[in-house]
Amino acid sequence: MDAGVQKTVTKFSFDISVRELVEFVLRRGDLRTGVAFTSPKRALQGTLGHQKLQSSRPENYQAEVALTLETVRPNFKLTLRGRIDGMKKTPEEIFLEEIKTVTGDWSQKPSELHWAQLQIYGGIWNRLHPSMPLHLRLTYFHLETETEHCFDKKQDSPTAKSFLNEVLDVYLQWLDQHVSRSIERDASIQTLAFPFSERRSGQDSMMNSVEQLHRKGEAMMVEAPTGIGKTMASLFPSIKALTGDEIRQLMIVLARTPGQTVFQEALRLLQQKGARIKTLALLARDKVCRNGNTPCDPANCAKRLGHFDRLQDARMAAIHDSPNLLDTSALRKLGKRFSLCPHALAVHLVPWVDIIMGDYNYAFDPGAKLSCFFGDEAPRRSKLALLVDESHNLVDRGREMHSQSILTESWTPTVKWLQKNHPKGATILRELWKAMMGAFKNTGVGTKELKPTTHQTELFPNQLPIEPTQRSPEQVKINKRVSAYEIVLDDFPESWGQLMERFLEMTEDWIKASPADKMHADLLELYFEIQGFLKSTRGDNIKHRLILKHQHKHITFHRFCIDPSNELSASWKRAWSTLFFSATLSPSSFYKQLIGLDDSSSTLNLASPFAPSQWKVILHKGIATTFHQRSFTYADVAQVIHSTSMSKSGNYLAFFPSYEYLRQVKKILMSESNSAMTDVVFLEQTSDMDESARTEFLNAFKQQDEKTRIGFAVMGGIFGEGIDLLGDALIGVVVVGVGLPQVCLERDLIRQHFEEQGTVGFDYAYRFPGINRVMQAAGRLIRSEHDRGVAVLIDQRFNQESYETLLPNDWPVESIHKTTELEPIIKRYWDSMNIKENESFKCKN
Repeated sequence: MDAGVQKTVTKFSFDISVRELVEFVLRRGDLRTGVAFTSPKRALQGTLGHQKLQSSRPENYQAEVALTLETVRPNFKLTLRGRIDGMKKTPEEIFLEEIKTVTGDWSQKPSELHWAQLQIYGGIWNRLHPSMPLHLRLTYFHLETETEHCFDKKQDSPTAKSFLNEVLDVYLQWLDQHVSRSIERDASIQTLAFPFSERRSGQDSMMNSVEQLHRKGEAMMVEAPTGIGKTMASLFPSIKALTGDEIRQLMIVLARTPGQTVFQEALRLLQQKGARIKTLALLARDKVCRNGNTPCDPANCAKRLGHFDRLQDARMAAIHDSPNLLDTSALRKLGKRFSLCPHALAVHLVPWVDIIMGDYNYAFDPGAKLSCFFGDEAPRRSKLALLVDESHNLVDRGREMHSQSILTESWTPTVKWLQKNHPKGATILRELWKAMMGAFKNTGVGTKELKPTTHQTELFPNQLPIEPTQRSPEQVKINKRVSAYEIVLDDFPESWGQLMERFLEMTEDWIKASPADKMHADLLELYFEIQGFLKSTRGDNIKHRLILKHQHKHITFHRFCIDPSNELSASWKRAWSTLFFSATLSPSSFYKQLIGLDDSSSTLNLASPFAPSQWKVILHKGIATTFHQRSFTYADVAQVIHSTSMSKSGNYLAFFPSYEYLRQVKKILMSESNSAMTDVVFLEQTSDMDESARTEFLNAFKQQDEKTRIGFAVMGGIFGEGIDLLGDALIGVVVVGVGLPQVCLERDLIRQHFEEQGTVGFDYAYRFPGINRVMQAAGRLIRSEHDRGVAVLIDQRFNQESYETLLPNDWPVESIHKTTELEPIIKRYWDSMNIKENESFKCKN
């Protein structure tokens, strides 16, 4: 084998288990609807069942016999792996046994896929050893009854090898086409030139760093201000890295779905330049699968019937005959053509495309991340490059994804059903509710003084039989009593866990017994809510806090993630390389720590490519915007917005810390007494805005006329980051406040945790996230070298060095303390812009 072929084979090496091979080639039938119920204990029970049978076999019986078969083709190598549950040699034959454990109402019929798996084991055995007749036994062990059901086949060596070859050939043909496409892709990438004639300031530096990152295989963080072109600077060298040996796929991970548009445009540009790259854009099922204007109902979707009968043809068409960008439109067309669920098809395509784009959930959420990369059976380190966009959002999103809650408010329909059908289940939930309520009185479980609220009386009538669950009350260890309605627990009470365990055990039987019952989905949802919470309490609790809240007659039991670094790094470390990038990742030590990067990880901080003279940043340090002072400053803030917007006709955005503050200031500006603003168009972000309303809001800024428009929005919201209003579409921004998150128990627990770690806890909980919101909001203003404008930041706290020094050093800042100082500064700025424009016009003529 020459060096070129050897390099290709090394690059394109594949590893698959026998079970996965059988699933890929031979699986037929329907796509299951809903959540397939499997008890969390099922895996352990299955293992114990296997071991019990294996230990009962004769002495010459060998258990867990590993098999490995390598197939080398000119362009790739395939390694097929398996483990036979049992093997026994005799002079006449080889006995191979495959054991499957079953529960419930099993049909007592062997599965064709299970037979195929066993037959392939036989074929591999006779490929690796001297050929002998095979005695194949498929054994089902019923866990509840502990009975064996055996099915036997005799097979000669040629038949076994023939079956293996038939199945293997189908997969090898698929790989042959996949590798051929990948080789063509690599050839197109190797000749791919950077799509622009010039590179922007800082873009070269970022691209070189990303290239080194993918070569070495590690993680790094890049702060790349707007205008550097970080989309192309991250994407171009990453695509180039696909031609090497280390990276086979890219995954672009986005904070918000609209972020896909920017990357899709960049990819289209590269495709126009000759790149042949297959890209898959993942969206949530309810956005991809729709019946008119309503989301698809999986339980009644005909496309799920016979799904696997049509999957292979659809997969082939998607990869080899469809557009290189498999977006929602392309997936829907494929779904219609092959009568398949487009979202399910997309998930099946993930291993076979070059680039995957999706929300943070697909990489970091334990309930949604892609199993082929991040699942328990995935490689410890995939040949994957992660590009995590807008990474400043990952900290709070990580906290959300790795926190768990139990909410008794959602119990109502399930408990009513249980009272009629399974009263013991309702009794256990009542005892659990009483235990949690008892913690507020610090009297433990089963207190006689505790009386149900009206809501709980309805759910748990007094006449309901109460089955004692604990003879003596357990004293709940309280870490902090915040109020009569909020407490923080020291640890998870053992008795609460016992109640949850008992409920789960009972529920498993009911769910398996009546899967068609109309309450099945609600009961299943409650089961997994409690099971997930209980499972989480057995993990690392150092970076989590247990919070109990009594709210509106309901209980919320919250396991709150204070520091998500362990969970986040457990995901991104499964990739070969990971790039975290954003326009605002300062201070870098804060983000590195909470994302899970160590001190040795690379960081790159790039300067803005825009000239400071393009804009003026004014710090108004004379107005207090703290929560308790806001109601006294509505008129003052309105005057700042008035002075800013009246200085020059055009479009402005004003960002506020809350909707209430926004509404009150807008009300003053729109009052009849404010005649100067009667011709101004006012736009307002609302908390219930749908996608069309958001689009209408932004489109108003793109109209070409002489009107002045003021858009009112909230910091950290949908208009506070990730939008581009270029040129005259936006000439002024007013940011009210320093963006601090709302003071709450959870934020104070973050503060306390990091103070205990020896850092300034207030910075980690409030100040750093707040200033990031300010920088993102102000960053909406200058998006290109042609943009001009003024940004006014309002807050007395900018008088403090701890706030002002967090703003970027290259911002052209001027400070004022009175609103009367504002208008002359803005006027001087716009006059200077007019002079420069006139001089530029004279030079051109």
